[in-house]
Amino acid sequence: MCVFLVVVYLLLLVCFFVLLVRLIKKVYRLIKGTDRSKQNLIECVVMGVSLCLIIAFPMGIVRFPNVGAPIKLKAFHEAAGGCGNTLYLREDSSFVERAVCFGIFDRKGTYRISHDTIYFSSDDYPFDYAVMDSATIRVHDKGSADDRVMSWPFYGICKD
Repeated sequence: MCVFLVVVYLLLLVCFFVLLVRLIKKVYRLIKGTDRSKQNLIECVVMGVSLCLIIAFPMGIVRFPNVGAPIKLKAFHEAAGGCGNTLYLREDSSFVERAVCFGIFDRKGTYRISHDTIYFSSDDYPFDYAVMDSATIRVHDKGSADDRVMSWPFYGICKD
C-alpha cells in the first residue's frame, strides 16, 4: 500500500511539472507572438488557474472535516510513529473521529454532554465516554476491565 502511494505521489508530481513546463512554453510563445491564437490563450488561462489552485490548495479545495455542522470541539491525540487521532464534536450532536496511521479511518456517531462528561453512542467507536478538564479529554474504553484511559489535548471549545 505504501509503495503504491509513493508511486502515485511521484506520478502526480511529474504531471505537475510537465504542466508547468508546457505553461511556460505556451506563455513564451504567446508573448513572443508566434502563437497568438484564441485557443492558445484559453489553454494558458486554464493551465495557469489549475496550477495556481494546486499551489494554493495542495490538500484540496473541499476540506471534508469542515463540511457539515460547525465544529464545537476538536481534540487531537498523537501516538507513536506519526499516527494520530482527531476527534471532532459538532454542534448537531454528531462526532467524527479521524484516525491516521497507515491509512485514514473515520468513525462516526452521536454524543451528548452532561456536565464535564461526553457520552458517545456508536457501534464501532471503542470509547464509552470521555471526561473533560481544562486542557484535555480523557477517553475511557468501552467495556474494559482495567478502564484504560487516554488523554487527548484539545484545541478548545469553539465560540457559540
